[in-house]
Amino acid sequence: MRLTKQTSYAIRILIHCANAGERYVKASDIASLDGITEYNVAKIVPLLVRGGFLATSRGRSGGLKLAKPASDINLGDVIRVTETTHVEAECVGGASLACSIKQVAPINLMLGEALEAFINVLEKHTLADLVQSRRPERPSRGKPTQKARTANAASANR
Repeated sequence: MRLTKQTSYAIRILIHCANAGERYVKASDIASLDGITEYNVAKIVPLLVRGGFLATSRGRSGGLKLAKPASDINLGDVIRVTETTHVEAECVGGASLACSIKQVAPINLMLGEALEAFINVLEKHTLADLVQSRRPERPSRGKPTQKARTANAASANR
C-alpha cells in the first residue's frame, strides 16, 4: 500500500513538533524547513488537531505543538485520520452498472482485511519511535562515535 502525500506531510509535521518539545513552532517554519507548502500545512493541521495530535495557540508566541507526548501518538491512529481507510474495487462491468453485491464481493472483503492488517502493524509503533530513529548520533562525554572514528581514520590515511 502506498500512503498519500498528505500522510507523509502529516508525519513530518508531527516529527517537527516532537523535536521542538514544549515550544510552539510556526506553521511557516515547518513549511520552509520540511519542504511542504504553507497551503498543505494549513490543510493538514486541522486534521491533526481534530485527531488530538496537535495543539494550536494564536498570537505572537503561538503556533503548533504536540497535544500529547510522542510516545502516546499511535501511527495507526495518524493513518486513520489522514488516509482513506476503506478500499473498494468496482464491480465487473464498470462503475456505470448498479452493483448490489459490491459491499460483500470477495475482493472487497480481502482488500478490507489487508488494509486492517496494514494499520494493525502501524498501531504497534508511535511517533516517538520515528523521532528516536531520526536523531543524529551524538558522542557521549566527548568520546567520538564509531562514525567519527572511521572518518578520522580515513582522513589520516590520505
